[in-house]
Amino acid sequence: MTGIRIELLRALEADESGDLDAIIARRRPEDFEALRSLLTPDPAVKRTHRAKAIYALGRWGDPAVVEAIRDLLPDLDEDERTKAIDALGRLGTAEALDGIVAYANDASMPVRKFVTRALARIDTPRARAVLSELERTDPSDYIRSLASRHLSPG
Repeated sequence: MTGIRIELLRALEADESGDLDAIIARRRPEDFEALRSLLTPDPAVKRTHRAKAIYALGRWGDPAVVEAIRDLLPDLDEDERTKAIDALGRLGTAEALDGIVAYANDASMPVRKFVTRALARIDTPRARAVLSELERTDPSDYIRSLASRHLSPG
């Protein structure tokens, strides 16, 4: 794991995302690498740190982390999966879309909510096709309605 500056460590420990947002805004390469080093299923990495790293890297906007986030998905709990799906939606690559689509039928309704939002953000023909499928077949009225809203123009 890459060394983590004290300022970044404090941001990872903070209860609010404002400190992390300041780190993201500065765009220091060493912070990117430190956050990237947290994208591991290693139990030595605190789950909260990993979740916040996923959040930050999604907003950082560098698609270099898509594969690492996508590969982590099977090992994540529900909260972490929502953050990972959100991050992939923000990164928006074809590989990110593959990771999102794989969770369109997740047992967790909150995860499917983030899948729906991520698909809407990416807004490609494939993403719209999956949204359409969710609109027709998701077991949750809420998810079907959300998918419908994202498919509607305007």
